[in-house]
This record gives sequence, structure tokens and C-alpha cells, in this order.
Amino acid sequence: MRLPSPLLLALGLLMGASSAFAADAAGGACRDDAKKFCASVQPGGGRVMACLKDKQSELSPACQTALPVMERCAQEVKAACGAAGKRGMRECLRAQSDKISPECRSLAPQR
Repeated sequence: MRLPSPLLLALGLLMGASSAFAADAAGGACRDDAKKFCASVQPGGGRVMACLKDKQSELSPACQTALPVMERCAQEVKAACGAAGKRGMRECLRAQSDKISPECRSLAPQR
């Protein structure tokens, strides 16, 4: 099972994963916006997500559309796997996939 890249980005933004972990979400609708508007923001504690919300009117249309979904999906992942930490997150997402909504699971690219 391939993990949903936009979901990983949302998780990284919300839970404050490292930049490398968040960057793993190649193709995420807000990746370029996060780099452009929030590059100086220290990841962690939801600061990047807060930055994106503060800059919402300046974000690309794709990011503006994706942001609420990313927030909701990140909350689902946090509820299911919040205690897993960055290292255990992938395994937790595999094990707890039934606790993630179909909408959030569908964000995974089909390969």
C-alpha cells in the first residue's frame, strides 16, 4: 500500500514533521506554496499549517482548495496515529487505515 502523499504532507505540516518528511509528499497541492510563503517558519507544532492559513488569500487556487481537506485528513491521522511519532507513522497508517476516511485514503496516487 502506497501512503497518500498529500496526507503525509498534511500530517507533516500539522504535526511538525521535519522538512524532509513533509517534502516526501511530492506533488502536494500546497508544497510550493509552503516553500514560497512559509520557508522561514520552523516546522513543528502546526506552525507551517498556521502560516498557510494566515496566507490563504495569497495561496494558489489548488492549495486554497486542498487546505481544508489537508487539515481534516491531518486531524484524522493525528487521532489514529498521533502517539506513533515520526518514525512509526508509516506503519501506524498501514495498521490504522480503516480509521482514515475514504476521502483521505483516496488522496493516494494510484500506481
